[in-house]
Amino acid sequence: MQPVRRSALLLLLLAVAAGCGGGDDQTAPPGGTTATSPDVLTVTQPNNTAMAGEDPTGDPQFTVTLSGESREPTAGRPWRYTVRARSTEGGAASGTAKMRVWVDGELVDTLGFFSFDGALVKTHTWPRALRGESAELQAEVEGDGGTQRAVFRVNVR
Repeated sequence: MQPVRRSALLLLLLAVAAGCGGGDDQTAPPGGTTATSPDVLTVTQPNNTAMAGEDPTGDPQFTVTLSGESREPTAGRPWRYTVRARSTEGGAASGTAKMRVWVDGELVDTLGFFSFDGALVKTHTWPRALRGESAELQAEVEGDGGTQRAVFRVNVR
């Protein structure tokens, strides 16, 4: 029983010692700086850039192409697509692809945002709810100088 009491007493002393000190003393250690107010991080949400079609925005210094496994994907089955970006100088361009699905000009799904360099290959499973619909897979690529958009039209089976 003696070791248990000693351990409990040691824990109690550590807890009391941890609570001591601190306070409101705003003096900095030698060579340090003094904070006059807490750091505040302001986050600004960017404007929604989702818009149907292929119109670019800004002055993009690259081109984008979008291709798919077929023009008639089967709902419920994996379907592969590829986004390619080339700089106006001819080399691979890097960017972020925002992949979206549109039906009759209405945004119905956002597949995600993907960073890539030159080419992006992904798989999408078309939802059964779109069976019989004409849809557009859109790649909106943000890169050097602006945004390019490419569309791949499909009829979901």
